[in-house]
Amino acid sequence: MISLTSVLDHIKSKPADFAHAWFRDFGLAAEYAQIEPTALPLPAVWLVRAADKSDELDAEARAANITLGFDAVIAIENIRTQRAGETDDVLLAYRDAVRVLLQGWEIEPDLKPIKFKGGKVLEYTAQDIYWADRYEFNALITNYLPDPGPYSGLVYIGAPAL
Repeated sequence: MISLTSVLDHIKSKPADFAHAWFRDFGLAAEYAQIEPTALPLPAVWLVRAADKSDELDAEARAANITLGFDAVIAIENIRTQRAGETDDVLLAYRDAVRVLLQGWEIEPDLKPIKFKGGKVLEYTAQDIYWADRYEFNALITNYLPDPGPYSGLVYIGAPAL
């Protein structure tokens, strides 16, 4: 299938016009599964693969149009300020920055561009907020085997010596 490592590498650089501190921790699903919320350097982001959807294109199932998805899980501190809604505005700034980096970007030349599909809250506590935005892209996956060489007949080389 398609690796998400290049996607993670793509979002590691802070956009020039982003006003807040950029992510201090990056990872994929394995790193996300091992997080210790009390020991995390926030803000952080992880890419977690979602279920694949497939549409077979031929009767032999040798080609399929696959929709591959992943969640960009963003974690920020839930800070208290004088202004109501500031934490929500900060979360929106991070979400928008990641969306701008990913939406329309092509992981590989033969893949369709990444599309933003919406998001949802994963956890909202007095200390932090975890939010997941879903992204998807399409890929044509084929497993055609190369044709065998031409048949030139049997060549008898004899039985092995005993």
